[in-house]
Amino acid sequence: MRKIVKKKEPKEWTEYRLTVGVDYQAIPELRQSLLEEQGYICAYCMRRIPCKDNNSNEYSRIDHILCQENHQDEKLNYQNMVICCPGAISNDFHCDKSKGTRDISFSPFDDYFISSLSYSSKTGEIKSANEQWNREINEILNLNNAILKANRLEVINGIIESINKQWNKSSYQQMLQIWKNKDSKGRYKAYCGIAIWFLSKHINKRT
Repeated sequence: MRKIVKKKEPKEWTEYRLTVGVDYQAIPELRQSLLEEQGYICAYCMRRIPCKDNNSNEYSRIDHILCQENHQDEKLNYQNMVICCPGAISNDFHCDKSKGTRDISFSPFDDYFISSLSYSSKTGEIKSANEQWNREINEILNLNNAILKANRLEVINGIIESINKQWNKSSYQQMLQIWKNKDSKGRYKAYCGIAIWFLSKHINKRT
């Protein structure tokens, strides 16, 4: 995961939620605003979105960090929303598709949570130093689904292959900037969280 910097809600959503008697519905402008805000990657697993899974007819899902079924006063709150992938990369559901009506106690908007995360460059596993958050990553979001781990590991292997074999600090820094920043179309690279962690770790070793 990477930190999501929330922006002001789109005016179309402001108008919609202030309509008397309105209930939650994902209008196109809401979905587009979240996509742009997150650089077209899933808030949890960091897959490219929109995308299509064989086990789903959706291309993206809007998740409420605090589940709207359990927190009615938060269901129209833009600051409580993220956009996710369909969560059906295999029959072993993940992200919002796995989360369902459960809440998570961490937030992808929080620096402290993001700093608690680390990865395995050998297996592609994501974990948190906080025991409760780590349980939720695995048991609620299922972010260590076998395919997700394999995809993250592929990113690491690709970085290793693409950087000069001398592995100098300048090479790491240049590559890190590519993974940290959006491209000309406003998109982050898929699975950028593990790449940023890996490159930052090796830069710090050489400082």
